[in-house]
Amino acid sequence: MDETPEQNVGSESTGTARPNIPPPDLSRKAAGPESPMDQIHKPTPPPAPSPDPAVKVNIRTADEAEEEISQSSGLAPFNARVTAMVIDLVIMLGVGIGLHLLLPGFAHKLAWLVGLAYIVTRDSLPFLGGQSVGKKAMKIRAVTLDGTPLTGNWEPSLIRSGVLLIPFFPLVELFILLTREDKPERGRRLGDEWAKTKVIIEKAPAEPIEEE
Repeated sequence: MDETPEQNVGSESTGTARPNIPPPDLSRKAAGPESPMDQIHKPTPPPAPSPDPAVKVNIRTADEAEEEISQSSGLAPFNARVTAMVIDLVIMLGVGIGLHLLLPGFAHKLAWLVGLAYIVTRDSLPFLGGQSVGKKAMKIRAVTLDGTPLTGNWEPSLIRSGVLLIPFFPLVELFILLTREDKPERGRRLGDEWAKTKVIIEKAPAEPIEEE
């Protein structure tokens, strides 16, 4: 009986030591596959933004925009009217200088009156078809508000063009045309209002259809 404890002690001192394994921690949840509920509550990442479509920018010059507006309204553009007026002034000066050189004596003093008469009546002259030389070149025409040409209609022509003989009044008319570019009165100066006229784009005559 006394030898047993000694044998046990000896065996413990000479035997192999056992490893110290800690107990499992039951408080930590083992990782596993997601449940359906976890998948439902899991936020869905937003879709990647699609690239913006290419935007085409149509760059137009001021003259092209003015021409497009004039074509849609039928009124003559500002640049065409000013160019036609410059051409008519050159015609007036040419007639005045030519007659001044050709007419003898006192008659040459009337040459400038002929030139002024052309400016005042240029939109009603029958031999020009109611269209001044400048307007013919720019393919525009002065007409009444209902679209009737001014051929032989002297009164509106005298009113709309006669006011241009007033000193400094052409500058006033030029300012009126510029300030009315974006208004309902666009394309009509004071002379047009008083004469009840407007300047339109001359339409090309329709070509006859040839029958086969």
